[in-house]
Amino acid sequence: MNSDTQIMGDRHEFSTTRWNLVRLAADREVLDNLIQIYWKPLYFFVRRKGYDNETAKDVIQDYLVHLIERDGFVRADPGRGKFRSYLLAGLTNHLKDWTKSAHRQKRRPPKGTLPLDFDRGEREYSAVDRSSQSPEGVLDRAWARSLLERSIAQMDASPAHRQAFELWFANEDFKSISAKTGLTEPAAKSAVHRLRGELRQIVTDHLRKSTGGEEELRQELAEFLSLFP
Repeated sequence: MNSDTQIMGDRHEFSTTRWNLVRLAADREVLDNLIQIYWKPLYFFVRRKGYDNETAKDVIQDYLVHLIERDGFVRADPGRGKFRSYLLAGLTNHLKDWTKSAHRQKRRPPKGTLPLDFDRGEREYSAVDRSSQSPEGVLDRAWARSLLERSIAQMDASPAHRQAFELWFANEDFKSISAKTGLTEPAAKSAVHRLRGELRQIVTDHLRKSTGGEEELRQELAEFLSLFP
């Protein structure tokens, strides 16, 4: 993979923003997007805590349904830090309650189901090198990867341009990219340059929904980039 500073270019200006999840989470599309970005990191956290995959699946389903039913996504307080820290604190408390219920042999079943691909999540978790990572570290890296994958999927690109970007992202040189995509080398370079800028904008827009102010947005983007090996 290309180095952190090369993933999305070197533009560092952001427009001042404000915490706006309260307004946006009422939009079902935005809510679904938040869930798709955050469910897997939360699942990885529970698995890294030592719970088996079926228990972790039940816990995450139950927690997310709990958040939706109680408007937990719109209750997030920017004064208490990062949005994922808010979700993690809630999950930690939820996990304690779940464990107590399990010890009393009265563990409640999940209250609802969400269209989440836990089979894929478990495969990806199994492939993660967890030897030197805390549960929180595993969560942070999974969050960065999930956000990146979601953002790449949302880029507006022709099949050839998307392939060129993905090959560049995998460290292919432009001569190889040109041969595999049918694009000329200048066209491939132009496509990658454009898509790097678009990717940065998409990632920034995602982060803007859960941060308040230019400095916080800058810090969150810097942390996002730092989480790639």
